[in-house]
Amino acid sequence: METWLVLSNCQTYELANSLKLLSSRFHIDAIDIWAFTKNIEKYKQELPRYFRVLLHPRFYSMDFDFSIAQNLDFIPSIGFDAYHPDICYAFSPGPVQGPMGFYHSMIVLAAYEVGLSVETTRKLFRRDVFERCGFFARWEGERARLLKHFAEYGLDIAPCFAQWSRGEAFMYSVNHPKIRCIHDIAGSFLKRLGVEPIVSGIKPVDDFLNGACYPVYPEIAEAFGTQGSYLFKLPDEYRLISLERFVELSFAAYSRLPPRSIQVESTFRARYDHVKTVVVEAAR
Repeated sequence: METWLVLSNCQTYELANSLKLLSSRFHIDAIDIWAFTKNIEKYKQELPRYFRVLLHPRFYSMDFDFSIAQNLDFIPSIGFDAYHPDICYAFSPGPVQGPMGFYHSMIVLAAYEVGLSVETTRKLFRRDVFERCGFFARWEGERARLLKHFAEYGLDIAPCFAQWSRGEAFMYSVNHPKIRCIHDIAGSFLKRLGVEPIVSGIKPVDDFLNGACYPVYPEIAEAFGTQGSYLFKLPDEYRLISLERFVELSFAAYSRLPPRSIQVESTFRARYDHVKTVVVEAAR
């Protein structure tokens, strides 16, 4: 029996478990990048023993010689922000933790930085503000980027995406998809190898439900034909909070940091600066 190793990001174990359910021909081990980096010396010895290594392409350039693998394949992870265009990451100087873990609202952060109140900030969550922020214009660009990224590694996920986008939102946040999506990616990869996936209707436990689940704002959900809310599911507990409570807790987290020390991650900076301009204008 071939032995495989899956090495990826936060989607590692969901991908590995999906592969296990879709084929009994392989023994599959899994390790995420954080555990891997703590045990690099160990894997310098163990990696060549695996018949196939499934690697997230982002990690190929790290300080490790992956050419020692017998067979090296790449499977990207799913990232898609059209449902959650308000999310960003922030640092001060390390990652800033808020009520939703590392996920922050651009609108809320911008409102805090310009000195708005909780109540005024809450009132910014409306259609005209979202429109001016460009929140309704993310879908086509995100879809094209995602499909192109997977196609670069020989995976045609266009049919999968068409299924995902019907009905309920397929993302919990910008980088946490629902398990059905990862299961489909695993099946697509097996088909690329010429392995017919087992059809059982059984999918792995969706562990991302244990983490933060960011809502799809109702105005955005309506535009994409799905259900939305302003209920934020907190990380590591099964509890929902309201938009107003989310704003309050976010402001409280930012107030504990040195003044003017918060920086938005570079990949979000241009969009955040635009949102901040909109927030200032909308609050007048």
